[in-house]
Amino acid sequence: MAGESAEWTIGKIIEWTRGFFEKKGIAQPRLEAEILLAHILGIERIDLYMKYDQAVGEAERTAFRELVRRRSEREPTRYLVGTNEFMSLAFKVTSATLIPRPETEMLVEETLRLAGIKRRPAGAAPGESPVTTATVIELCTGCGCVAVSLAAYMPGGRVTATDISPAALEVARTNAEAHGVADRVAFLEGDLFAPLDAADVQPADFLLANPPYVSEADWAGLEPEIRDHEPRQALVAGPTGTEVVERILKGAPAYLKPGGTMLVEIGAEQGPAVAAAAAATRGLTDVRILKDYAGLDRILMARREAAS
Repeated sequence: MAGESAEWTIGKIIEWTRGFFEKKGIAQPRLEAEILLAHILGIERIDLYMKYDQAVGEAERTAFRELVRRRSEREPTRYLVGTNEFMSLAFKVTSATLIPRPETEMLVEETLRLAGIKRRPAGAAPGESPVTTATVIELCTGCGCVAVSLAAYMPGGRVTATDISPAALEVARTNAEAHGVADRVAFLEGDLFAPLDAADVQPADFLLANPPYVSEADWAGLEPEIRDHEPRQALVAGPTGTEVVERILKGAPAYLKPGGTMLVEIGAEQGPAVAAAAAATRGLTDVRILKDYAGLDRILMARREAAS
């Protein structure tokens, strides 16, 4: 910020940063400025407006300038502040994990619906949900946002989550502890079903995954925030982008109880291909593609055939 002075108030800093980010092509420049400044000041975003004319000290301005510089070089804001909201809960995120997307909340919401737990009202606390005995297996857990959210909103439910990255699992365990569900979420290191086999994990009521589903050809065209900062192995599946989903389909029947439900996040153009693959998978039935709020294919859903 040029022309440093003691008169740099919260409002002036937000406006200057908004203009700077706008010139740099940062989407939602004002929002990004507010998130970073609130983080530096240790307050909520809404509090910025109640203190709009308050001067910001030199130490805070120096720390803020560094975050602005890094953000202008397209480092994701959520890595800079170290947290991301998901299902109204705060999750630690690092460069070892994907940044949770709003669309992925569909995995949690649909599971809650199928488990007979009413969609939580805005602002509802996790403890307000009814107790359940549902069991869940989640593959590719990353920061643990899906597994931890389900344990938080399904008191009594138990979740087993796997990931190939030990660094991601360390973050996930921290998140489980932070939300008081570490006793009901088991994290296992390994590729997809492999750690489940080793731990003799039993079939579950639900099998969930937000796996890599970006094709190698699409990788180069992603926004620099994603391509240059988020973990490639958590995003890129292979030449077509459906390779990991296809591997999940092969193992899914063995890890679902009869009548159990599989929910897997997919790319927006992958619906027909993965639905056909699921329909051809022995032991799976009732294959459907669920659309997100933008009307795009988002979730591959199928059930394990009931016992005859």
